[in-house]
Amino acid sequence: MAILKKVNITLRYFSGFKKVLTKPTEEEISNFKSKLFASSWKLNDDLISTYPAKQLYITLESILDKSEPKFMESLDYNKIALNETKNVNLLFKIGDKLPIGYTLAYCNPLSNESELSSDGYDNYHAPAIDGKEYFKRRMWVSGSFNYNKENPLKFGSVIKFTETVDRIKVLPRNGVIFADYRREFNNELGISVIEYRRLCYLNSDYENNEKINISSIIPDNSITVNPSIITSFRMSALTFNSHQIHYNPDYSRNIEKYPNPVIEAPLLISMALQFWTNSNLNVTILSFKYKIMSPCFINEPLTINYKIQDDNIIKLWIMNKLTVCFDSTIQI
Repeated sequence: MAILKKVNITLRYFSGFKKVLTKPTEEEISNFKSKLFASSWKLNDDLISTYPAKQLYITLESILDKSEPKFMESLDYNKIALNETKNVNLLFKIGDKLPIGYTLAYCNPLSNESELSSDGYDNYHAPAIDGKEYFKRRMWVSGSFNYNKENPLKFGSVIKFTETVDRIKVLPRNGVIFADYRREFNNELGISVIEYRRLCYLNSDYENNEKINISSIIPDNSITVNPSIITSFRMSALTFNSHQIHYNPDYSRNIEKYPNPVIEAPLLISMALQFWTNSNLNVTILSFKYKIMSPCFINEPLTINYKIQDDNIIKLWIMNKLTVCFDSTIQI
């Protein structure tokens, strides 16, 4: 008869940072501001491969296309009937333009685990210095994309990428910190895409007391989707985003007090843009601006809407029940 032995397992604490739950002093604010403004990271001579774009497309269409296309079957050359409309080898080819928003799958931070926060996210551009983090949780709250229509990114292009901190704002009363990042994509001919991201760093737990933002606009088109934990995990893996609130239910609920894992900003952005793109193929856009009004959670229905407001402006928004949780505009 086998004897079962009790085994004690010690989990490795991957992060080299510790939370500081008091408001930073003026000296500490000055120190991490200096560190952030001096920080930048670059990728030189990288290539825009079609493969991440194929993965992103399949992640999105798995929830947007109600016909449930069989992507792997469309790639099986031993089968007689091929669904060419969903064959990703035909949809994404070298020399084609990168679809709008797809830069989210490229040029993401390459941190060692010890460089990450205890929440799993990158700390390179966070208010953290000397092993101390001056926040309890963080949220991705807004951003924009500006496109050079004369010089689009194309699959197969060599690119150079730079990310820097553009602006830092500290609210002393409640300790809230905003940091804006600038992400610049250059190909052989110069600047192609400039993206801005704003993250908010807080010292409070999540509380479900957000304002209810009701939209009275009648959309031109809409769809209801229900992203799952698999959707969230795939997007997190694709964007190299290891923030635990997106795929770890225990962490989300017990540490940051969310009711469920949170849908990451790149997934919200990508779902909205892909839905609009599916009905507006070959339309060149100049810019896209967005704001995340409140968190969205996995396994909860979301309705994506768009409305053409005039010849050049499209309103694109996502609703969680009756509340607008994501608001954005496209300029063409």
